[in-house]
Amino acid sequence: MRFLRLDALNWWEVLPVLVACWGVHQHYVRSLRRRARVAPRFAALSRRSTWKREAGILAFGLLAAGALVFVLVRPQVVLAEKVPELERQDLIILLDRSASMRAHDIKPSRFSRATLEIRNFLKEKPEGIDRVGLVGFADASLILSYLTKDVDTIAFYLDWIDRDPQTLLGTDIGAALKSAMEVAKKDDQPTHKVFLLVSDGEDYGQELNNQLARYRADGFHVHAIGIGGDEPVAVPVLQPDGREAPLRDEQGQIVKTKFTESTLRQIASITGGQYVRSTTGGELVGAITRIVKGERRVLGWRTTTEYRDLYPAGLAVAGAAAAALWFLL
Repeated sequence: MRFLRLDALNWWEVLPVLVACWGVHQHYVRSLRRRARVAPRFAALSRRSTWKREAGILAFGLLAAGALVFVLVRPQVVLAEKVPELERQDLIILLDRSASMRAHDIKPSRFSRATLEIRNFLKEKPEGIDRVGLVGFADASLILSYLTKDVDTIAFYLDWIDRDPQTLLGTDIGAALKSAMEVAKKDDQPTHKVFLLVSDGEDYGQELNNQLARYRADGFHVHAIGIGGDEPVAVPVLQPDGREAPLRDEQGQIVKTKFTESTLRQIASITGGQYVRSTTGGELVGAITRIVKGERRVLGWRTTTEYRDLYPAGLAVAGAAAAALWFLL
């Protein structure tokens, strides 16, 4: 503890003055009582003048005065706290753009909900995330943004692919993992890379097993978030007039898609990542935040020192003592 105004410490001399005044008052009261005794029938009127009341007046008076002097010297308590130093992270998002992600079992669609929640996450991204990269994929993958601190750039590409009218058939998660690894390898900063795959689980590529072996060998974790409902739903296709119609096969039958999580579970399991299922889309922001924070490692500890004023507590004690004194007087 330290005191900012030690020059105000002389006000402690008020306390013995108060004790002396109280003693003089007591002497005067006792001498007056000896000269003018109270008749027994008036004894009840003198109950407030008991020694307990007088002792209470002295105690609360000293407490109020002492608390005010305590306030005047401006006491501060020193608080030392150990704060962990966490490693910096880069987040690489792999976003499924295939036609099945346009299904409406999650409103407004699997893909639109995913891009919306990713935007929401970027607006309030954890402090430990330095940069973000974005890879879009369907039957082929495309690096939309290398690692950047400008989240507006990521938001721009999310808006662009959200409005893209193309129908992208097929899904190749292995190709997406290969592009994401390219993003990581081309970066020259030693930050920890976090890979996040958002998909409805379908995969028709041939590259997945090779990429999973590569990620595992390099010690990278791939976290997977599966988005989709439990029932088969039609795959919508955007028509030239701007309206949607269900995708049909060569026989004219409506093509339906069903969320499958086995591939996503496999990816997370092999690479040591986490798998999260989203059935409404509303879980995405919380899931991404937990995944990112779960990857952070403590590099060391530093001690921070903070000085906290104690005079508000002194004022509170002085006020309470003054209130008690008012009731006794």
